[in-house]
Amino acid sequence: MKLVTRYVVREHVGPLLFALSALTSLLMLQYVARQLANLAGKGLPWSAIAKFFVLSLPFTIAMTFPMAVLVATLFAFGRMAAENEITAFKASGVRVRDLMAPVLVCAFLLSLGMVAFNDQVLPRANHQLRILQQDIARTKPTLALRDQSLNAITDQFYMRVARSNAETNQMWDVVIYDLSKGPERKTVYADSGLFLLAPNGKDLQLQLYTGYSQEFVKGDPRRFQRTFFREQTVQVRGITQGFEASRSDTYKGDREMSICEMQRKYAVSAVEFARIRQEYILYASKLVAPGTKAIRVPRGRPMQDALAQFYCVTVPSLWTVKTARAADVQPPVPPTKERRPLQQPVLEQPPVKAPVQPPVQPPVQPTPQPTVTPTVVPQPAVPAPQPPADSVRVVNDSGRVVADSTAAAVVTPPVTPTISASVDTMEMFRGSMLAAQTQLADARESLDSLSVEIQKKFALSFACLVFVLFGPPIALRFPRGGVGVTIGVSIVVFGLYYICLMGGEALADKGKLPAIVAMWIANVIFALVGILLAWRIESTTDGSRGGGLRERWQDRQVRRQLARERKARHAADQGPASVSP
Repeated sequence: MKLVTRYVVREHVGPLLFALSALTSLLMLQYVARQLANLAGKGLPWSAIAKFFVLSLPFTIAMTFPMAVLVATLFAFGRMAAENEITAFKASGVRVRDLMAPVLVCAFLLSLGMVAFNDQVLPRANHQLRILQQDIARTKPTLALRDQSLNAITDQFYMRVARSNAETNQMWDVVIYDLSKGPERKTVYADSGLFLLAPNGKDLQLQLYTGYSQEFVKGDPRRFQRTFFREQTVQVRGITQGFEASRSDTYKGDREMSICEMQRKYAVSAVEFARIRQEYILYASKLVAPGTKAIRVPRGRPMQDALAQFYCVTVPSLWTVKTARAADVQPPVPPTKERRPLQQPVLEQPPVKAPVQPPVQPPVQPTPQPTVTPTVVPQPAVPAPQPPADSVRVVNDSGRVVADSTAAAVVTPPVTPTISASVDTMEMFRGSMLAAQTQLADARESLDSLSVEIQKKFALSFACLVFVLFGPPIALRFPRGGVGVTIGVSIVVFGLYYICLMGGEALADKGKLPAIVAMWIANVIFALVGILLAWRIESTTDGSRGGGLRERWQDRQVRRQLARERKARHAADQGPASVSP
């Protein structure tokens, strides 16, 4: 059995390496074609360009490695089935699942390796690549003039030449538009000139001959000034800038952090999310209509990501040496005046005496006051209280209306300060609720993004194991399909897998699905389909039945022909019996 195991594993190594190199090369060529415009013409050193492509490899490998595993599995099992090796193994008592077992073990080990790769290598490469892209973006290209077109030297300096000579740096019929002074725009016309770099290598010097300049007078836009010249020098500063590599950049995005770093950030964000959620519930409960029993809010999030907690805390604790710590012993506290020693008995308190009642004095007769008849002053009629026109809506993060409530404030004359204070309080609650709602949406988006990135690293790594379950049954169904079936099935399967993965990521980022469900649903579906297909292959007498697509089409035509003949015989048998005597 060891010989069979080594043979099956060896059959997968060659196709795996070939598929990985071919797919990685194709994706890298596509990526280079997109980034060529940002790299060409900037005078970058070859070391920077080589570093750019090397740092782009980890992301490409993370995407193509599961697909290479699928291609290798389809090719290896398809070749063994086409050459009747699967039939020979089954005749010798070796079942298909026995042949799949060593491949599954290797795929599991590759998945663990991809977890380490996505956790350590990929984030660091993404971080260095982002820094390099920023350095490249800051690099300005050398000057190259185009004839009969408007050349943007800077964002505020434009130049147009009718004809130029790149070898001698001469130019003819020059027009310059200088917008650096804002409203005081300046236009320069010259018959000819020279363009060259300043001695510092960063500034541009334009030697203009026989022309004039016109501009608006400073402080008076109604006055226009024209100046003629025989020779004039125009200098543009900072036209070129060489490539300078950044030394340090501490900021890291979600895709530039390891799993444990994202787990620590997730824990802090989860505490903040819970606090803002409680504030939102508090303010929303004060604004809902009377009698409302429930308030809909965004669902709560766990304080720790379970999978990241297992990876960062539980797994390292299995082989980490635990150190024993002695219990902290507190020194005895000396007795003080405020604190008696424990051996001192507690003094008994004296009995409480009944309070002494003051003597009862006879009541004092009030002094009669003169009677005053009040004067009734007519007051204007007060309108009936009306509820305010505004209403408060409590909505969740998906935009659905949770509750509509109308404040019960009463419109009264402005002389009563109590009602205005109540209105101000309701407005304050409404503003606080809206602010908490905005903060809650931002905190929820950040928390879900971290959880999605954590789950994606694991889900994409274990796709290798899922495709090994899915690949052999497909290869054994079409043993004579060859390379065409291998490539076609790989493209279809991996396309469907990435559609499910990207769709789940979009739903998880919007808070529609938990991240663990959105990221692992594709793996679960393809694993179940693979197990079902493997069980059906195992339950048949010959795992290589079915042949190629041409044979299956011919079998379908034969079955349809037999069905037509059977139907015709049945109609012929029923025909004479239906005739009446």
